[in-house]
Amino acid sequence: MDFITTLTLTAAGWAVLIGLTVVSALIHEAGHALAWSLMGAEVREVGYAKPGGPALRFRVGKVTVAFNPFSVFAYTLVEIPGEQLRSMTRVQRIFVHGAGITANLLAAALVLFLSGAVIHLFAAFSASLAVQNAFLRDGRRILAVFFEL
Repeated sequence: MDFITTLTLTAAGWAVLIGLTVVSALIHEAGHALAWSLMGAEVREVGYAKPGGPALRFRVGKVTVAFNPFSVFAYTLVEIPGEQLRSMTRVQRIFVHGAGITANLLAAALVLFLSGAVIHLFAAFSASLAVQNAFLRDGRRILAVFFEL
């Protein structure tokens, strides 16, 4: 294999890996957005970018979607009145914090019924993101809800 072919295949491989990461992160944030919507919050923006930073932004219904391929942030911005937030039960807060993990696990499970190496790689990425969040950010938030006084 010559140098140009190797370089092209390497670039294509990285593009696929970055694409799978972005899609998995957006599915995770869509899970949070759906949960917040079900709790009565107004979802303003879902993105794979730095919140408020430079990004390609477009609207899907009432929600703005932001994308910056050079970012390492994924987020969901919501508006919810303080009294409504304070009145959420523990189960509702666990539901909101666990929705991203659940979305990733469901996506991974659903695509396993399809064939193709990239599809199965996506399932691995999505499940991996779910496990990472269960032990890190979302998991800490869920545990904080369990153990609050």
